[in-house]
Amino acid sequence: MSIVRFLFGHWALKVGALLLALILYVGMVALQSTQEWPGSVPIELVNQPADARLLSPNSIPTVGSIRYIAPADVRVSKDSFSATLDLKDAKVDPSASTWVKVRLEADQRIQIIDYQPQQVRVVLDHVESRTVPVKLETGALPTGLRLGTQTYVPSVEATGASTLVAQVVRAVARVTIDNSGLDVKDDVPVVPVDANGQTVDNVTLNPATIHVDIQIGSQLQSQTVAVVPVIQGSPAAGYYVTSIDVNPLVVSVSGEANALALLGGAANTAPISIAGATGDVSVKVALNLPSGVEAPGVTTVAVVVHLTSPATTRTVTVGIVPAGARTDLEYALSTPSVTVTLGGAAAALNAFDTSTLVGVASVGSLGPGSYTVKIAISVPPGIQVVARNPSQIIVTVSSPPTPPPPPTLSPTLPPTSAPAP
Repeated sequence: MSIVRFLFGHWALKVGALLLALILYVGMVALQSTQEWPGSVPIELVNQPADARLLSPNSIPTVGSIRYIAPADVRVSKDSFSATLDLKDAKVDPSASTWVKVRLEADQRIQIIDYQPQQVRVVLDHVESRTVPVKLETGALPTGLRLGTQTYVPSVEATGASTLVAQVVRAVARVTIDNSGLDVKDDVPVVPVDANGQTVDNVTLNPATIHVDIQIGSQLQSQTVAVVPVIQGSPAAGYYVTSIDVNPLVVSVSGEANALALLGGAANTAPISIAGATGDVSVKVALNLPSGVEAPGVTTVAVVVHLTSPATTRTVTVGIVPAGARTDLEYALSTPSVTVTLGGAAAALNAFDTSTLVGVASVGSLGPGSYTVKIAISVPPGIQVVARNPSQIIVTVSSPPTPPPPPTLSPTLPPTSAPAP
């Protein structure tokens, strides 16, 4: 009851005191006139999700129309205020927006009465990274100049809101060629662009700049030169190069006159090794061009190096064996060996072990008697039997003699003893 009496007792006096305090406050405010600061304050984004980006960060306004009350001795400037936009609770959805309150703070001696805007609508999208190709743009070249070899990284990584990254088709490095005709060696910024060549804002590229080397010359020329294969090494013993096929036989090259002069009318290939080869060598190989010379459209040439070995002969003596001999017959050969002349590539003959050769006289179908039989000799592929002497022999077949019967022995009688006298 004492608390109720305290709250509601003498209520008329209390209302009067409240009205007096309000009048005094209004009077104080009236004595300090309300002012409006003419400048603007940028809004700082706080608590932005690590996996999200504003879809249109450039649409975030600045805070202006700031009305405030401050003592006369307080100097008010841009540094007196700070504005933030807390994105902690904003939706991450490119199809939906979120209204977020703008928080404006000031020097403690300054009382903020009003400012605009009080809230801002934002749209957040998921972060995406994608590799995009780099294109070099040089614009119109001064009269008399032409571009030579261009060297730069072929791609960069684009990162930003998924909706924006999807619009990027390439990164463009823009280089201006001046009348000096000097080669360009510079670090150039790259810009993300869409299919129409328009810059896609709010997408970052990594790296943001690339190093560009461009050869520029006033005497760039083109000429057609022969392709010359460069052969290194030696084939296996007994082999040699008979011919070389090259496709294409000629190429069109371009470069400055002094660089083209180094070719001497021919474009060499990179070295082609035939070391130890025992057959044709077929390769695709790049051209070995001097610095400043290029062959547009030609990456490799096809080269076939044909190898062979000179033909030669070799004479060896080969033993003869009867093939198909029966165990119940005897075979007599007119000669035990034949002289054979072999022909073929020197390398093949050198590699062939002639000790494995044998002459074969086929006797399996022969009965007792004398016969003229051809000698057969088998050789490996690549080797031929040029001659054999003799080419045929006489084989005499006979039955083995019948062994004589064993002698008949008379029985031996024991000696008879003489009668006693």
